[in-house]
Amino acid sequence: MIQVNYIKYKFTFNNNIKHSSYLYQKIFRSIYGYQQNVTKSNKKVYTYKRPGIISNTPHIKPGKNSIILPIGCEANLIEFFNTGKNPAHNWRNKGDWEVNYSINKIDVPKESIIIELEEYIRDYKVINFENKESTILIEINKILNKEINDVNYMKNILKISNNIILYDWFKDTYIYSDFLNKFHSDFLKLDEVVNIK
Repeated sequence: MIQVNYIKYKFTFNNNIKHSSYLYQKIFRSIYGYQQNVTKSNKKVYTYKRPGIISNTPHIKPGKNSIILPIGCEANLIEFFNTGKNPAHNWRNKGDWEVNYSINKIDVPKESIIIELEEYIRDYKVINFENKESTILIEINKILNKEINDVNYMKNILKISNNIILYDWFKDTYIYSDFLNKFHSDFLKLDEVVNIK
């Protein structure tokens, strides 16, 4: 079992704002991020991933109005609850809403954490050397296969990978997962390649 932060929250809206309102959508986009499709003048549609507060943090969503986060990763979410500050929407002030929340430490099976981490790493998006969306796994493989040789870019991929393995969830579970173990091994190889440059 692994100890985690279990956060329950409930939003209330002033001025009789309904749950179907755009403000309600914006609040949840602020937390979880969202995908935006933009049609340009040439009729091409471009997709952009807009980050939320916890987009780059492994998390489990056990049900409505609740979230499980690694211990120590709750500060930005609490700041949002208190101030409205978030990366998805540039609000000058918090707006017509309040939130009640509670944080409890609970234990969850390590298997649940492993499933979340594996999915998190597989889906982790980066902007690659060609300024296109890719995944962290693809970019690590390109570097290890010597398809990329730009030191600054390689350092950035190493930094992102390092942030992932520093999560307590990762440290506590990688030895129990072939996938996570390989990611850790590839990180060590990447570190060696980058620091030789």
